[in-house]
Amino acid sequence: MFFIFGTRFFTWGSERTSGQMRCQTCGALTNFVVKKGMRFLTFFFVIPTIPLSGVRRMTQCPNCGTRYQTA
Repeated sequence: MFFIFGTRFFTWGSERTSGQMRCQTCGALTNFVVKKGMRFLTFFFVIPTIPLSGVRRMTQCPNCGTRYQTA
C-alpha cells in the first residue's frame, strides 16, 4: 500500500479591497482581492485531511496572483 501526503494552502471567500494598492511583483495599481485560508496536510496533494495552521487573511493581486499575508 502506497500513500502520498503533502501540504497545501486552501482559500475560500473573496472580496475586493476598497482602495487601490500597487503590487510589488507586477507593479499594477488595482483593487486587491482579500481571501481567508488555512494550510492543510493533504492526501494525494489534493484532499485536505488535517489543518496545520489557523485561519489567515491574504491579499492577492488579480493580475499576477501574488499573495501577501495581512495581519
